[in-house]
Amino acid sequence: MAPNTKERILAASLRLFNENGYDTVTTARIAEEVGISEGNLWYHFRTKKDLVRAHQHNLIRRIDTRLAIKSTPETVLDAYVLFNRMVFQEVWDYQFLYRDQAEFGRTSPELEGKVHRVYELTTAMLQKMFRHMIEAGHLSMPVDQLAPLADNVWVVVRYWPSFLRETRRVVKLDKTALNGGIRHHFALFETHLTVEARAYLEVHAYG
Repeated sequence: MAPNTKERILAASLRLFNENGYDTVTTARIAEEVGISEGNLWYHFRTKKDLVRAHQHNLIRRIDTRLAIKSTPETVLDAYVLFNRMVFQEVWDYQFLYRDQAEFGRTSPELEGKVHRVYELTTAMLQKMFRHMIEAGHLSMPVDQLAPLADNVWVVVRYWPSFLRETRRVVKLDKTALNGGIRHHFALFETHLTVEARAYLEVHAYG
């Protein structure tokens, strides 16, 4: 079934925001891309902020799938690879949400609460997988360091697009830039991994 007008607006706005940055894209440009009048776009999304909220809801639904990943000491390396691929795919698909928050600002208390929940659950999931790596003998690190490690991993993942934009003038990510984020986050703990675990992640964790 062909996408309806609302779906086409969301697809076009996501592509334009990702490629050009939130501030540079107007509703007129989005309407032109979709092939509709600006008034027709306003019927579905009155402002660009309404589009941001719709994309945030879609991203959070995607994240809920990632948060359902199961991990045990026996399966933790595979689970971490899957987590890594999914989280960086989220960054790839919704680059502007990770990169342009200073431009679009706050959206709604409801969404801010959901984003806070995502942060809490993501760092809890990371701590759990790191504990499983220790139990399986893949990782050598004191347990009391796992909480700051999980926070630091999430900081690198969450703010990698913003870092590239502010320090290297990279707006649209390519695969090299995305893999750079993966490389930087592994640098936080790879020296604590066994040679075998490090080699496994090097082979399987990159996009």
